[in-house]
Parts: sequence; structure tokens; C-alpha cells
Amino acid sequence: MEQLTANAITGSVRDQSTATQSLKRWFLFALLLATWLPIMFFILLAPAGSAGGGLGGIKTVFLFLGTAHVPATLLFYTDKEFAAIRKRHPWRYVFVPLCLIVATGLIFAFTPIAFQAFVLLTFWGWQAFHYGRQNLGIYAFASIAETGKSPKRLEKLAIEAGTFVAILGTFKILGAAVTPAYLQRSFDWLYQFGFIAFLGVAVFSFVVYAKYFEDTSPLKTIFYFTCVFFFLPLFLSIQENVAFLSYAMAHGVQYIVFMTVVSATAPAIGERRSFPWKSVALLAVFVIIVGFAFWRVNDLREMSFVKSVWAYARGADFLFGAVLGATMSHFVIDASAWRLSLEKQRAYVSKRFYFVFGNKSELKTGGT
Repeated sequence: MEQLTANAITGSVRDQSTATQSLKRWFLFALLLATWLPIMFFILLAPAGSAGGGLGGIKTVFLFLGTAHVPATLLFYTDKEFAAIRKRHPWRYVFVPLCLIVATGLIFAFTPIAFQAFVLLTFWGWQAFHYGRQNLGIYAFASIAETGKSPKRLEKLAIEAGTFVAILGTFKILGAAVTPAYLQRSFDWLYQFGFIAFLGVAVFSFVVYAKYFEDTSPLKTIFYFTCVFFFLPLFLSIQENVAFLSYAMAHGVQYIVFMTVVSATAPAIGERRSFPWKSVALLAVFVIIVGFAFWRVNDLREMSFVKSVWAYARGADFLFGAVLGATMSHFVIDASAWRLSLEKQRAYVSKRFYFVFGNKSELKTGGT
């Protein structure tokens, strides 16, 4: 009888281990698909103008997800396990987001277009930095999943260098329509310098890879170079579909993969082992309904009856600015929520991504 019980326990542990490994592989595979599908679509299938037919529908889905991923952050405000982190940092999770939303709303409602241009340029630079931080987080997850170790300092430096070079090129690509004439030549020079610097980053990344070759794996290698060259489309073309939408939409889909895991591994109230339908449903509401409002907010400003009435026009401009502020708030919140160097965040993330971290919750590494 004791032997049968021991065999049963051993079999159960083995099954759990197999299931965990399977979840880990599917998660990593989902992240790679979330990255490469949007990038390949916008580079190869929709490189210029608006894609037509079925491709147009696919493009619409990607554009929606690229915007709708921002409201997915609201899940942290409905998660009772995350409440302790929110209460510990009220400025980051409550006051700063509210200030950003109100301030940017007022800026776009009542300030000159010239001032709004500088706000947009600041936003685009910050956005590129945010994308890079998520790439660091993704590589940290892949490194821990594959080797049980955090990324090496030089590996992170290569990814960060690619991010800072991308910021230099971002202003020319996204700021063409709003940049003051006296800054356009400077942004052209920054873009050209960024291209040359990116070549240097590429060489450096291969040197770093060779240095730590014995500590890598095929899958970790794919993630490493995916993160290093994430912003490469920026320097392949000045057409927005290739130079921005490709990696921007990839970032959004990546984030939805992460938040889907967070919602699906939340403990159900009173039944910790049951599937957390409520959490998953809330995420769907945030992405689909709130995300749709975020995605179409600019359309409100273009409606004739809105533009013809001063109060309506100012209100629509405020909503547009508020959504921009909410996106900045998303940057602020994520900079803390996923930071594994902080004890409470590390415990929270390790629990939700147990199939990646296992019992390695003591690991410390950079967050998204």
C-alpha cells in the first residue's frame, strides 16, 4: 500500500512537472508569435499605405490591439493580490496617473498647437523607452525560463543600447507632421546618427553573445536577438507602417499575452483551484470595450458637429489628451508593477508566472 501511494505521488509530481514545462513552452512561443507576426505583417504584407481586402482586416486587428493593450493595465486595479503594492505606492498608482490624465487633457484642449507638438515629441521618446523596458523584461523571462538565471549585465546593455538609439530615430519618423521647421534638420541628423549607432549596437550584441555562448540555449538566443533588433524596422524605411507600426503593434500584443497570463492565474475567490473566470472577463472588458474607446477617441474630434461647437470641440480635445495621459500613466505603472528587483512585485509576478520562475522567486532582475 505504501509503495502504491509513493508511486502515485511520484506520478503526480511528474505530471505536474510536465504540465509546467508545457505551459512555459507555450508562453514563450506565444511571446515570439506576438513579436514576429506584427513585425513581419507590416514589413512584408502591408509596407505602404493601407492594406486592402483580408489584409486590411488583419491590419485593423493589429491597430486595435496596439492601442487597446493600454487599458489592460486596469486589471492591476481590480486584482486584490496587487492591492498591497498599490497601497504602498499611492503616488505612482493613483496621484501621478490622475495628474497626467488631467494635465494632458487640459493641454490639448486649451494650449497652442506648437506647445502640443513638444508634448507629443516627449511622449514618443518616452514611448520608445517604454518599449525597450518591456523588451528587457521579456528577455529576463526567457533567460530565467531557459537557464534559471537572470540576464547578464552586458546582455541587458546591448538591448538598452538598441532602445536609446531607436529614441534618436523616433522623432523623425513620428514627428514629421508636428515638428517645428527649425528642428527638422536636427531630427534628420539624429536619425542618420541613430542608423550608424545601430550598426555599432549590432556588432556589440554579437560580441556579447559570443562571450556568453556557453550559458545560452537556442530559444534564449532567439529571444536575445529579437530584443536587440526589435527596433530595426525603424531604420529600414521612413514609411510609418514599417518604421513604427511594425514594432509598436508587436509591443501591444506582447503586453496582452502577459496580462492574459496574469488574469488566468489569478486565484478565484473561495476556490483557489478553479479557473478565475471573473479576472479573465474583466481583462476582456478592459481590452475590448475600454480599448475601443481609446482606439476611436480621435474620431470624435473629426466629427463635423463636434468641430462646429466650441464646447464640444474642447471636450473632444480634452478626451484625446486624457487618453494620451492615460497611456503615459501606463508607462509609469508598468515601470513599477513588473520590476522584479522589488520584493513585493517579484513575489506577485513569480506567483502568477509560476511555470517560468518555479521556486526561484529570490531572483532579481530588471522589470518591464
